[in-house]
Amino acid sequence: MGVLGFLMFRYPQAWAKMNARLSHKELHEFDSPKQLASTRRLGILLLILAAFSLLSLLATNVLVPLK
Repeated sequence: MGVLGFLMFRYPQAWAKMNARLSHKELHEFDSPKQLASTRRLGILLLILAAFSLLSLLATNVLVPLK
């Protein structure tokens, strides 16, 4: 999830090109400034979710150590 979020945040134009290729649509449907900004925001959200899941995993390992 963290890698996907990083790619969406750092390379929104490449993400738009990939979506256009996979959906067999024109690139202009995916690379508008509004769509690129939305992709970056979604990437930030995925990075935050990945950080929270990593922190919860670490907290669980501290509170409930493996025997």
